[in-house]
Amino acid sequence: MPVVGFSALHTHANDHGYGLAVVNVNSLAIARGIIQSASDLDAPVVLSVRGRDLMEEIMPSLESMARRARNPVSLLATNIHDSEQATVAIRLGCNALVLDEALSDTTAGEIRTIAVSCGFYVIEKEHSGSLIHIDDELESVTLDAAGRVFSSWRSMDASVAELAANFVRDVFNQTGATGQGADALENCGPWRPVEHLIVYNTTADDKTSAEMAAVGRRVLDRIPGVRATWSGRAVKSDANYRWCWLIRFAQAAVIDSYRDHPDHVAYADNHFRPIAGDRISIDYELIGPEEDDA
Repeated sequence: MPVVGFSALHTHANDHGYGLAVVNVNSLAIARGIIQSASDLDAPVVLSVRGRDLMEEIMPSLESMARRARNPVSLLATNIHDSEQATVAIRLGCNALVLDEALSDTTAGEIRTIAVSCGFYVIEKEHSGSLIHIDDELESVTLDAAGRVFSSWRSMDASVAELAANFVRDVFNQTGATGQGADALENCGPWRPVEHLIVYNTTADDKTSAEMAAVGRRVLDRIPGVRATWSGRAVKSDANYRWCWLIRFAQAAVIDSYRDHPDHVAYADNHFRPIAGDRISIDYELIGPEEDDA
């Protein structure tokens, strides 16, 4: 539950007069320390990740850590340099984007269009005001730990986490963020994914139906705002509906942008609807077990 949208969290910081820490994360150990310190102090925090390779490496674990936190956390992707990277960042779980300052107006406009259609916030340059950017300062945390001798990787990770926690604890106290977390959670609300479920039968044979689904997996998974795409066949041959789609959206705003996206429209009109007239489609907001534990 504590993953919240960046736009709502940023607005809360502005309205309540505290500094919102945006912390560049290059390891899960640093992230663990930051989240622990923020949870202890009831402080909102934004974790940012730079670069596609690092996003693909740590974002799944980072999102899982954020969803289990007690304080509100937003996830930010920085230095976005093209539409493909923006789509990947959204798929991996980020809910706001910082554009590379060297982008052309055309490319920046394309990324803005993608982000806005999916309900995502775009930061085009470093902000003053309520945002407190912590970037190079935390590199010293890793360097400090690297200069020590540890008995195991686990003990090194624990040391890095402790150093990061101590560093950001001072930031939270100095910027007035301490004690703002509960109110931010209440006012911002959770950032939840949505599952687009379709169960259906076809008028075609199984081979044709499976081929149709394979085309859909390739096409639909690339649409901005889609986080994952599965097609399925019923285990029992006498099921009322033999086929299904499970398509996970980043959040509820993607329902409309996905429906109207030209790739979805073309696939639905030319491949799916002609043979899948018998179908039921429902969108579900997903609530995970971490919300029960909060």
